[in-house]
Amino acid sequence: MLFTSITYLIFFPLVLACYWLSPLSWRRPLLLIASYVFYMNWLPQYGILLFLLTALNYGLGLGMAANAAFTKARHGLLILGLVLNLGALCFYKYTNFLLDSLNSALGLSLVKDLGVSAHLSEANIILPLGISFFAFEFIHYLTDVFKGGKAITSIVDFGLFAAFFPSQIAGPIKRYQNFVKQLESLRSFSWQNINQGLTLILQGVFKKIALSDNLAVLAQAGFSNATTIGAVDAWLSALAFTWQIYFDFSGYTDIGRGSALMLGFSLPDNFNFPYIAKNLSDFWKRWHISLSSWLRDYLYFPLGGGRVNRWRKHANLMITMLLGGLWHGAAWHYVIWGVLHGAGLVISHEYDEIVKRSQLLTAWHKTHFVSGISMLATFAVVVMAWIFFRADNLEQALQLIAALFSAKQSSIVTTLLCASTLPVAGFLYGIYGLLYSRPWHDITTLNQIRVFGLSDILLKPPFKLAASLGIFLCAIGFAPSHTEPFIYFQF
Repeated sequence: MLFTSITYLIFFPLVLACYWLSPLSWRRPLLLIASYVFYMNWLPQYGILLFLLTALNYGLGLGMAANAAFTKARHGLLILGLVLNLGALCFYKYTNFLLDSLNSALGLSLVKDLGVSAHLSEANIILPLGISFFAFEFIHYLTDVFKGGKAITSIVDFGLFAAFFPSQIAGPIKRYQNFVKQLESLRSFSWQNINQGLTLILQGVFKKIALSDNLAVLAQAGFSNATTIGAVDAWLSALAFTWQIYFDFSGYTDIGRGSALMLGFSLPDNFNFPYIAKNLSDFWKRWHISLSSWLRDYLYFPLGGGRVNRWRKHANLMITMLLGGLWHGAAWHYVIWGVLHGAGLVISHEYDEIVKRSQLLTAWHKTHFVSGISMLATFAVVVMAWIFFRADNLEQALQLIAALFSAKQSSIVTTLLCASTLPVAGFLYGIYGLLYSRPWHDITTLNQIRVFGLSDILLKPPFKLAASLGIFLCAIGFAPSHTEPFIYFQF
């Protein structure tokens, strides 16, 4: 069920009304049933997979809690849980990738040595929606219980932690301690939460429909014609995808967080202006925050983190980002994307050490000019890496990279941009962002707007809601003829 579908437009208000009109004791079971209805709307049989993984991880958590005094027993249960969750993730996500790679290697070898071809049968496995996200949540849960965290004893609460529909398909990746705390103290109905949640939902819908889906048209035109386009079109298509994936994923997160807030739950924010990052370390503190913090806590730190020698630290960074790339997709171009970010982080960390040892460089980096240069350089690296992320394969990525510096004349993407509603939609969203983005909420830093009396008007719920409804109607008007599924559904 897509957040931007007519089905969800009917489903969510119905769930919201039933939830707040139900007795307190009914609310958690009702949300659990609604979450399974939401998930099984796609492929009902995968609801059974989610249920089985939930039941097994619930039992493992209770087993570790019951054997708190027996380290070996708890360690064995943790290993079993890791094998179970990673095994399911690898089977569904990487079997086809492994077979394709073996087919390529086997085919090349036999053709070279014997002059014959060979081909392994494809498994034809359909990737369950959200398996990467709930597998990571299960691993986090088991690891924290192993370290002494309190296990969830209620099967309903644990089932809801795993299946909560606002974050089920594409995150944010929840931490169970915070989620269970909210379950144990369910909030009373709040018009403020309804207003803020609806604002987030409408904002997310605009990002997805008016911005991301229109940007997808430009990106597709450039990448599908990578061998014929010139430098201008190549850069436009690369930039189009850079902003497409941001508006797509942050739009999804806004809708999910808004839906949760209207139900009285707070989900973690996943984005904090990532494209103004000053280096790649800063970028990963701002982009897909719930994933980057998970990779830090459950992969980078267990490998030794930064508490080892510099070469081990660099190796830990490379391994973390390589596996982060592979988590995003079972293809070599995702691996290259992860390796590029890993190498960029290593270089960034090395340069930071050089800066720390030089008073001149330290002072230099505090200037606005150098900060601006750092932001532009980081953005350029991120854009180049996104090319590998977006490409259908490694060959197409390299073709577009070459096109960035091509002297060919092409106007495919440029023509589409001129005929698109994107400039108007982007302008409207820019105005909306100036009025309602987080910095404007810190009135102490913007006392000058009090001169016009704007702060007291713009931040009032009725005015904000009216602005959000207006931007939603604009989103419908700017919608392209063909809408795209959310990008992170494939992960």
